[in-house]
Amino acid sequence: MGRIDVLTKEYMSDNEVFADAFNYFLYDGRQVIRPGRLRELDTTEIAIPFGNRKEEAVQRSSGTC
Repeated sequence: MGRIDVLTKEYMSDNEVFADAFNYFLYDGRQVIRPGRLRELDTTEIAIPFGNRKEEAVQRSSGTC
């Protein structure tokens, strides 16, 4: 499963591919998400958990300690 995850992340890191995929699934193909306006973010960097009343970002990691 790890190899597939790496390949998918690499493929979806292309702004054109990402925009096309999400425009198709979310907006029936309408060009709402513009590839030129996208920027890459680290998905393990921060998260705001549901119900966090303080509205503070917390660090999140997918690894184990």
